[in-house]
Order: sequence, then C-alpha cells, then structure tokens
Amino acid sequence: MVIDPRRLLELRQIAQLGSLGRAAAALGMSQPGLSKNLSILEHSVGARLVERGRKGSRLTEIGELLLRHSQGLDALLQRAAAEVDEIKRGLSGSLTIGVSPVATASLVPRAIAALLAETPNVSISIYEKADDELIRELGSGEIDLVVSPAGMLGPMPGIRAEAIIRDRPAVIVRRAHPLSRKRTIRLRDLRSAQWVLPDPHTAMYRQIEAIFAAQGEPWPRTLVATNSITTLKSLIMWSGFVTISSTVLMRPEIDAGYVAAPALSGANPSREIVVRTGTNPSPSALVTRFVDYLRDVASS
Repeated sequence: MVIDPRRLLELRQIAQLGSLGRAAAALGMSQPGLSKNLSILEHSVGARLVERGRKGSRLTEIGELLLRHSQGLDALLQRAAAEVDEIKRGLSGSLTIGVSPVATASLVPRAIAALLAETPNVSISIYEKADDELIRELGSGEIDLVVSPAGMLGPMPGIRAEAIIRDRPAVIVRRAHPLSRKRTIRLRDLRSAQWVLPDPHTAMYRQIEAIFAAQGEPWPRTLVATNSITTLKSLIMWSGFVTISSTVLMRPEIDAGYVAAPALSGANPSREIVVRTGTNPSPSALVTRFVDYLRDVASS
C-alpha cells in the first residue's frame, strides 16, 4: 500500500472544514477534483475514509487514524520549508573555509564568532593549507571561500578576489625586550639580534628577504627558521629572539601585551589580505553573509 502524502494533506482540510466544498475552495481546486482525489486515497487504503451526510463530512475511524499521521506530515513539511528558507537567506547550512596562517590569528575567528552569534544553525569547517592547494580546492568546489594574502597570484578564471585589509610587516619583540619601547627600528640596529623566521617557502620569508635586499643589509648570522607559527611566537615571547612578521598575524599577542610591534623604518611594503570566492556557481547566501562579517571585522 502506497499513500500519496498530498492526499493526506487534502484529507486534513476536509476534517478541519467539515465539507468537501469548503475544503476544495481552501485548496484552490474544484469539488469534483477533490472528490476524485479522495476516491484514489480510499482505493489505496482499501477502506472508506469520509462519511458524507446532511450536516457535512466527517472522518471514519480509519480516516481519523490517517488524520493523526497527516498532522505529523504537515509539521514535517513546514519544518522542511522553514529550513529551505533559512538556507536561501544564509541563516543555516554548512561553510567550508580555506585559510593561510595570517587569516587564522584574528580575522577569520572573529568573523566566525559574529556569524554564529546571529546565525547559530551553521556548521563550519576550516582548513589551513598551501595557497596553491586552497585555490585548486576553491575552483573544484571543495572549499566555499579562501582568506589569504594576495601574493603574486593574478586574476584567475572562475574566481573573484576582494581585498579586505592591508597588512604591514613590523619588527616583533617580546614586551621585556630593550627594543620594545621604540616606535621605529632600523634594520641595521638588529645586526646582532637573534632571529627567528618563517619557513623559507612562505610568502612572508620572501618578503623579509626583499626588505633586507632593499636596505642593503646582510642576512642574519644567528637564525632559527621554522614552519610552525606556534614555535615562532613562543621563541619571541619567551626569549630575546626578534622577527619581522605580519601585524595581522600577531594581532592577538599584540593586543594581549605579550609582544611589541615597532615599525620598521625604510622600505616597508604592505600587502593585501583577500577573500576569494567562486563565480560559477555564484556564492551561496551563507558565503555572502560570512564575507560581510569579514569586511566588518577588517574595517574595525
């Protein structure tokens, strides 16, 4: 026995209004059409469902049984419609974000917190990977958006890039370091310093190399290189090491007072942090909503 759920909802209207005529009008159909549908339902069930009399229509015992099930079905369909509406408005759903380390320090976490405060019915996954891998997965649809430095990547088909904040490198030292009170530091003043630098394969490392070359300064002799952002930050906070790093990346430690970020005098190029989204298909309402929160966090 197969029961068409549409016929159950029609039966519910008949029970509520007590008349096939009034039920047909409420459903926007003719009374003969509703009567035919009722006959199909009764044939499927193999029993009479509605007794018709002078005072209108009333359900039989089996009709009452089906009515109870139709009420659960109606609630389920209303819930499904509400969930579809939430997804269309960006109020629920899932979001997959690709990030570089600079985006994970404060920009993306703060935007996520703001999003979830307004739209708690959202599940979010965050992946930190190499830029070329993130771009590939964005293009294939595995990731909904990417937040990372613009780097040397130019326009790419099927991907839209929007700059949301400018990031500048600064000298990063712990608060107890003798240089922490300076507003600006010359690179030459750091010739005898112990340096910790990011992995040589990162964009930040290449930017540091360019700064040294532009100022004609020799490369540090005492140097620790690491691909671990946690290790880099720990060496700065708990020892006399110095580095040149992103102020966006170090923002939590700067705001907490663990490190100081004097400006670096001389050549000091800034870089753009961008959010990339796919264009085919267009970003979902949830992606668009999250990008709005990224803009708000960046502007603040």
